[in-house]
Amino acid sequence: MTPHGPLLARLAAWGAVPTGETWTTPTSLLAAGVLDGLAVIGEQALVEEERRGNRLMAWWSDRGGLPVLAIEGDVLLMRRVAGGRDLAARALRGRDGAAAVVGVARTLHAIPAPPGLVPLTTWFRALTSARQEDPLLRGCAVLARGLLTTTPEAEVVALHGDLHHGNVLDTGSGWAAIDPKGLSGHRAFDFANLLLNPDCDTALARLDERVAQIAALAELPHAVLRGWTAAWCRLSLAWSDAADPAWHARTARAVAERLLP
Repeated sequence: MTPHGPLLARLAAWGAVPTGETWTTPTSLLAAGVLDGLAVIGEQALVEEERRGNRLMAWWSDRGGLPVLAIEGDVLLMRRVAGGRDLAARALRGRDGAAAVVGVARTLHAIPAPPGLVPLTTWFRALTSARQEDPLLRGCAVLARGLLTTTPEAEVVALHGDLHHGNVLDTGSGWAAIDPKGLSGHRAFDFANLLLNPDCDTALARLDERVAQIAALAELPHAVLRGWTAAWCRLSLAWSDAADPAWHARTARAVAERLLP
């Protein structure tokens, strides 16, 4: 049996007819199908982070958040997006799309959080618990500890955890977020990664303007959004390969230096 065999069997058990399209990522197996004339995608999670994110997607969907049709064990079934609007491509052309992303986030944040999420205090341990040789990371450890210990209970929500242009898709009738990490914490954290995308040049060209725009849309103080963005930047750096940083890590350093020189 191929690696996708159990996933295809689960799709068939749900009544979906596989189209033959399959994909493999480091964290999941995916397969396309058709269910009652509706294009669908089945996803089999391979790691706990993906399983937790899928459970959160299903929780949100049951409450009006995302287009999940079914979930059983490691396998999730969701509608395949039908719209043609690409927020990342639009942002690269100078049409940022932040309003769409923030709108999706605020809808999800308004849904009560389920049990089993990972709190940001745990998510940040790579930064706050380890000794940091990099002065930028050392400074951020202090910043992050302050943010994590002073978060008002009213601002704690279920967080997507990786919200950016590429993870908010056009459904044909609106926007929906995919691939959440399943976290909980201050809602400002979900807007930080948006400021680092879709690429380094775009992130830096209008950083101050975009901070002001997103803070207004999310109804957050500028200082709070800047602080969580800087913390997220440096968390990204703590996770990156210092010898061969990817574009996202390079962007994170540049944005962090701009926000907190």
